[in-house]
Amino acid sequence: MKMNLKRWGALGTAAVSLAGAMVVTGGTTAAHADTRCSWDWIAINDSPGGDPKTAARGHSHNTGNHYIRDYAWDPYLGKYIWNWWADNDGGSNGDTKDTYYGSRMCGATPENTNN
Repeated sequence: MKMNLKRWGALGTAAVSLAGAMVVTGGTTAAHADTRCSWDWIAINDSPGGDPKTAARGHSHNTGNHYIRDYAWDPYLGKYIWNWWADNDGGSNGDTKDTYYGSRMCGATPENTNN
């Protein structure tokens, strides 16, 4: 019985280590689909039949385009709030209304950020 308990203990420890590794790995892979304080120039609304194609500050990845629609100064925290939106480019008419994606507190305006 002691051998079985040792075996189960070792398996439990291995499972916890593996779960921890998965959390760390998941965090890095998911980093592309996020709000952040950096951007690149991307094209939004580029499907035919939708809104006119526009250059926007944002990022692109397999789950779509996210862009900074607006930002505001928060005097209490002394930072800028960048509001990210999802470019829902598609649908039967070529464009679907964009939706709010999330916000991020950043130290500068998008115009003053190094990309």
